[in-house]
Formats: sequence, structure tokens, C-alpha cells
Amino acid sequence: MDYQRKQLEEQVISHYMGGTQSFAFGDLNTSKPYLRIAAKTNSGQIYVLRIELAGYPNQKPNAYVECTLRDRQGRPMTGGSTTNHTLPSHPSYGWTQICHYHPDAWKPDMSLWMVYVRCVLWLNIYEQTLRTGNDMEYYLKHMGSDGSTIG
Repeated sequence: MDYQRKQLEEQVISHYMGGTQSFAFGDLNTSKPYLRIAAKTNSGQIYVLRIELAGYPNQKPNAYVECTLRDRQGRPMTGGSTTNHTLPSHPSYGWTQICHYHPDAWKPDMSLWMVYVRCVLWLNIYEQTLRTGNDMEYYLKHMGSDGSTIG
């Protein structure tokens, strides 16, 4: 991600987050750049998201919750699961990875704010599954390679 794109992303995120206190970019001059951003759900729970930016904006960034979430049966959500709309966990930390876009549907003009919004939606649905016992699939449809919903 070049400097101009970073500035644009910062402006958009800052606008919607009401300032820069809730997010930070890190390791931008390395092979593992990332964005850390606080995500507050409708219940008031706050999660920290780590959006890894290697290859961004040309490639879909990986989005992790900086913890290992557990499903409604108490099992760690560390692997890829179509039912839970998760991808393999973070290779170093085991954090839950949120499936937010199909890689083939990703376009370079998509923003980190769009990723963030989809992750917050996922987190709200995750909390709903814990309350209701329904699977994530009850609330979320899968995305096809063209960006359309499946099922």
C-alpha cells in the first residue's frame, strides 16, 4: 500500500470512527503491514481486529479477531469453517479469521472501511448465534466469486 492510499484510508476510517484513537497502522515498511482497529458490536462488546495488508489493495486482506473466539458449543474457532464463515486461524497466534469477501470478488478499489463494516456485521451475527443457538449460516449467505450471494 503506497503512502497516498494509506492517507486516503486513514481519512475515511477517521471520518467514520470520529477520530484516530480507535485504530492504528503498523509495520507499514515491512512485509507484514497491518491495521488494528476497535470494533464495537450492538451489545457494546469491543473486539480488536487486525487486518493484514500484505498485497493490499490488489489482494483481499486477511481479517482476524485478536483472540480465539469460541462457537456456541465452546469449541475454539481456529479452523476454516463454511458454517461459521471463518478461514484458517492466524498462523502465529491462532486468532479467529473472519471470511469477509470471496478472494475472486475482491477489487483494488475496495476500502479497508468496507472490510471493517463486514467484520463488524460478522461479529454482531457471531454474538447472535451465541444467544440463539442458530448457525452463522442462518444469518449469512456465502459470497460467490463474482460478489453475488449464494444460497
